Amino acid sequence: MRFEYGGALAMKVDSDVLAGGIERRWEATADQVADTAAAVQQGKLHLANTVGEIDERRARLSRQGLELEGIIDQDDSVWLSFFSRGLTASRAVGRVVRAPKHQPVTPVGTGVLISARLLLTNNHVVPDPDEATGMCVELGYEFNDDGKERRFDTCQLDPAACWFTDEELDFTVVAVTDLRGKAPGEKYGAVPLIEQTGKVLKGETLNVIHHPGGDRKRVSIRENRMVAEDELWLRYTSDTRAGSSGAPVFNDQWEMVALHHGGVARRDAAGNRLSRTGQPWTRDMGDDAVAYLANEGARVSRVVRRLKAAKLDGPGSALVNEAGQQSTGQ
Repeated sequence: MRFEYGGALAMKVDSDVLAGGIERRWEATADQVADTAAAVQQGKLHLANTVGEIDERRARLSRQGLELEGIIDQDDSVWLSFFSRGLTASRAVGRVVRAPKHQPVTPVGTGVLISARLLLTNNHVVPDPDEATGMCVELGYEFNDDGKERRFDTCQLDPAACWFTDEELDFTVVAVTDLRGKAPGEKYGAVPLIEQTGKVLKGETLNVIHHPGGDRKRVSIRENRMVAEDELWLRYTSDTRAGSSGAPVFNDQWEMVALHHGGVARRDAAGNRLSRTGQPWTRDMGDDAVAYLANEGARVSRVVRRLKAAKLDGPGSALVNEAGQQSTGQ
């Protein structure tokens, strides 16, 4: 089957298979979710995290002049730099669209620049080079401070210059064309992929920058917590919808910790998916009407490891190496 997005054929992916895998992994970590709830309620990190994980997180924060206890207590205030660093990170996030000639574009997801010329998104958003050739990323697709629509830039995906995809971790790295003779990252910046772990603990809040429903850029903050993990995936609560696939997930220091790829749907006692209105969901409502309980994203450290193991040849190798250098010393 093909996945329906906004009433248009948008992606070559079996959405039921994708959702089923996410939900099975969610159920397998139900104990972690319960432990995290207790840790947050009691303010005791060790109820959900190992001593080694806590020490690693404390050491990473210390290198940034921060204290762990001040990060995960019940005080919801943040340093002013939270906003400036978040805005910097957000510039590299764009809306991925299918762009057939002489036809309106069809939004299919979100992507993030990880170097001056490389875009990271989901495999199910950009599944193969042939699909990528007819797709673009729209950077700066957002509102101005006065509420007016900002002029945005469009860059074509360029799989001939660099292409790598991983179906298991559901990610794709693809080159993008220049923007008026310059690499897009020179204007919009890039989000480094950090291989080192210790960027987040269960119970900490996370932030998602995305294009939900194909709309202009939004950010989901504060009411999001990491609640479970396994070797490849992080699980967290957040307000994401169709179109959020491929969105970067950040900690409060705006380090990318995961690549969002799907959610766990809310279900009734009979196992039927629920809509945002609390009614049983039907396909004619569209995917944007599904109510989600939690979300899942690929761990950035694992994405980096897969890219390193790929050993790409040709120009793609140089571009991936460029992206890897962004994270040196992080």
